[in-house]
Amino acid sequence: MCLQQSGMLKPIFTFPGRSFLIAACFAGAFFAAGSPSRGAAVGSAGLATFHAETSEAQVAFFGTDQNNQAVGTLSRDDFAVVDNGEVVRDFRELERSGAANLDVVALVDSSESVASSLFGLKVVLHQMAKEVGESTDRLSIISFGAVEPRLLCSDDCSSEASQKRLDAIEARGGTPLYDALVFGARFAAERRRPGVSQLLVVFSDGADTLSRSTNREALEASLAAGSALYALDLNSSRREAAPRDSLREIADATGGRSLPLSAIGASLWQLLHADSRATYLVSYELPGHELGFHSLRILPKHNLNLRFHCRSGYDYQPRIP
Repeated sequence: MCLQQSGMLKPIFTFPGRSFLIAACFAGAFFAAGSPSRGAAVGSAGLATFHAETSEAQVAFFGTDQNNQAVGTLSRDDFAVVDNGEVVRDFRELERSGAANLDVVALVDSSESVASSLFGLKVVLHQMAKEVGESTDRLSIISFGAVEPRLLCSDDCSSEASQKRLDAIEARGGTPLYDALVFGARFAAERRRPGVSQLLVVFSDGADTLSRSTNREALEASLAAGSALYALDLNSSRREAAPRDSLREIADATGGRSLPLSAIGASLWQLLHADSRATYLVSYELPGHELGFHSLRILPKHNLNLRFHCRSGYDYQPRIP
């Protein structure tokens, strides 16, 4: 688990000759420093922050093809990193992330606007609970609609009592989407464990009608949690291939994905595991040391049908004694 100590994050993974400071989940941006006393922390906007003596960045990412399927094998020649506008092609290391298990916090929109999708959504939730119950993964399910977010189950979603609570979900009231994102992100942050891919999965039509929290606050909470966000659109009548812009932008910023629920196929859990298995860590020397926000993108070099998913950036700051 990443623990805050004197404004810094403790390293949670050690490789021969180097200690890495991990600030997020498998789809996030990670940063490496020369010693455990240097490296990443979480800034005020929820961005990973690292300090001026850091010389190496480590970015976790995965690729998908034109069919939205995870790409299982990548080489150094398949991609380039764009770090704050500087193209990086010379990598120190490219390796698998190694995370074997998932810890998923599912946020379920139960407002009136998704009433027509509720039956199919319950089928998906029951299937998720069944698959998790047969594995060493973890699942929590939180519903939101009309009132405050409600925790339906946590680590026992396949139990008879939890199954009854899932069956009892009713569509009513408005949509406090941003409040639910803040609640779910904070809940996920408390469950953070080393070596586990931690995800926020949001089932919604992407419309917020009731929140006290803002879109910006939801984004910052999601980034600070270090969990990749998957946005699954429940509105099959809309022509767009993903939830509305604000939810899609949060998914992209955290290194997750946005998809219509109808495109998932037989098993959402299989898709999440495929993305996790396809995740790589790429290390490279920092191309510049400008203070402030550094944007991150990973672009294909040859196969333009590939799309790469990683966090949208990090914060680079001088160390304050």
